[in-house]
Amino acid sequence: MSKFSSFTAIVFLSFLVMVGCNVPDKSKPATAEELSQMNRDFAKALNNKDAVAAANLYTEDATLLPPNEVPVSGRANIQKYWDGALAGGAFDVSVATTSTGSNGDLGYEIGRFQMSIKLPDGTVTVEKGKYIELLKRGEDGVWKSTHGIWNADTLALK
Repeated sequence: MSKFSSFTAIVFLSFLVMVGCNVPDKSKPATAEELSQMNRDFAKALNNKDAVAAANLYTEDATLLPPNEVPVSGRANIQKYWDGALAGGAFDVSVATTSTGSNGDLGYEIGRFQMSIKLPDGTVTVEKGKYIELLKRGEDGVWKSTHGIWNADTLALK
């Protein structure tokens, strides 16, 4: 083997090792940190008034199940939904993970949320509640929501 081809083989093998290090180990359960990253990024996107960034945290065929509303399917429609929430006064969103779990490329996150909403008359209401996200790990190792549902802790009846 010539010096050049030995060098080429070493570089190629080094490249394969480096690429292999970036592949998620699907045999081990994902950490709570990994599974809750989607919702931390989601809260950040809404707080930045960026519905595109929020929608990109969902798979292309994801479905939202908002309280007292029809399901919202597909990333484009999810973006429209969050655009509407932001236009409707949503701000100061926070999330806190309470439990997570995974098996292979599927996982879940359960948590608590809080969101302020500025009403048309200028008053602010704070909604607190709970959520669950069903997650799928993509080829890039990033967890995205396939299905999300949430509801408020209390419902004010008039």
